[in-house]
Amino acid sequence: MVSYQVLARKYRPGRLQDVVGQPQTVQALINAFDRGQLHHAYMFSGTRGVGKTTLARIIAKCLNCKNGVTSMPCGVCDNCVSIGDGSYVDLIEVDGASRNKVEETRELLDDIEYLPSMGTFKVYIIDEVHALSDSSFQTLLKSLEEPPEHVKFVLATTNPDKVPVTVRSRCLQFHLRNMSMETIDAHLRTVLAAENIAYDEPSVRLLARAGQGSMRDALSITDQALALCGNELTETTVLEMLGSAPQNDVAVLLEKLVTRQRQPVLEVMADLANRGVDFAELLAGLESGVHALAMAKATSTSPGEALAPLLDQVDTGWLQQAYQALIMGGRDLQYAPEPRVGFEMTMLRLLDFVPIVMDSAADQATQQTEISVATDVLNERNEVPPPSAEPAGFSQPNSSTTGDVSPKQSSAPALRSSSQPSQRADERAQRFNAKRVERLQQQDLAREQEHEQRLNEFTTRDEEPYIKIFEKKFNATFRTEHVADDDAKA
Repeated sequence: MVSYQVLARKYRPGRLQDVVGQPQTVQALINAFDRGQLHHAYMFSGTRGVGKTTLARIIAKCLNCKNGVTSMPCGVCDNCVSIGDGSYVDLIEVDGASRNKVEETRELLDDIEYLPSMGTFKVYIIDEVHALSDSSFQTLLKSLEEPPEHVKFVLATTNPDKVPVTVRSRCLQFHLRNMSMETIDAHLRTVLAAENIAYDEPSVRLLARAGQGSMRDALSITDQALALCGNELTETTVLEMLGSAPQNDVAVLLEKLVTRQRQPVLEVMADLANRGVDFAELLAGLESGVHALAMAKATSTSPGEALAPLLDQVDTGWLQQAYQALIMGGRDLQYAPEPRVGFEMTMLRLLDFVPIVMDSAADQATQQTEISVATDVLNERNEVPPPSAEPAGFSQPNSSTTGDVSPKQSSAPALRSSSQPSQRADERAQRFNAKRVERLQQQDLAREQEHEQRLNEFTTRDEEPYIKIFEKKFNATFRTEHVADDDAKA
């Protein structure tokens, strides 16, 4: 019985032209091989499952294909086949996380001076190179800087910041980006077609989104879905496997939140909990729905068939606040006693604290109330008589009349003349100066009383010789302070 090979390994690219999602890196490597501009060390960085180790093995094929150094290895010669299945003796591939000691690094580099046994180059692939110890990096540094002509290094890491700058500067660095959902979706369709698997579009889209930018993760999840579904992928089965809520359920929940239907929201949450939905995925689905509505508002496009009826029921302010509440709920979900509690509190927060758009009449009434309150506060602060309580268009009856009021005349509220603010400011300044002068006079009087008291104390103690000395010093001090006060008064 032939052993099953997982999709990620079965459809692993064997040439640079087959690599998807990394066009800049692939083109740079193709140009380098075509022009013969070979670097002695390469470093690939990026998240999991984006092609770091795959590119490293393809470089080994390009260097050791029996057709010579080329950007398009044949893939059928002995060297290419043995590199593909991992049995090539001149390809040394190690895991930096498990072999990070300096002794193991020295053992790895002991044979670096020997020529390759089968091909043109000996290729050292060090995966997760950031996990090496400092001593291992120091041991690797000299060989990395000036390796023999028959040796090439390829380093791969998910955390390039932990790799010393001295190592990075000696490598040709390529950062591999996360793959877009469209790229993963297209590649999954190609794989499923090659495997003769029937599928519907929503199921493939769900698998692509679950990959979160990693092609290997998407293919692994697809393997899991095939084990559950058999030879046909359906949206319902994939949703159950991922623990996600269908788009229709997300739209229904958003509709209940927008219209503030508290009891229906609670019923929908209970139904989703009974179905075993992943609440983190559900929050992500709500965030995507709010984002789709916001983008539709901004670009006048359709948010999708399920969300289109909600487009006229919300405004951009509600969408922005709802998105912020959902983001905070997803962030705080890990601190909740259980995910369902955190999700329910987020929904209640949306119901209670996110304002719903009011109709125009209510908006005008609220605005008019706020204006009147602000006007009353300003009138009290400025001591302005309040406006007349009579309705606009009517005037107070004249003292000589008996009560006939002309509707064409109106009494305008009493307003301050333009000269009143300056007069009031002058009055305040005068009062302030008067108080300041009075305070200075009180200080002068206190100094004189203190002077007389001290003179009396000297007299009672029969210390006449010291009176004149003290009186002279005190008068000098008093005169100086008095002059300073007079200057301040002026």
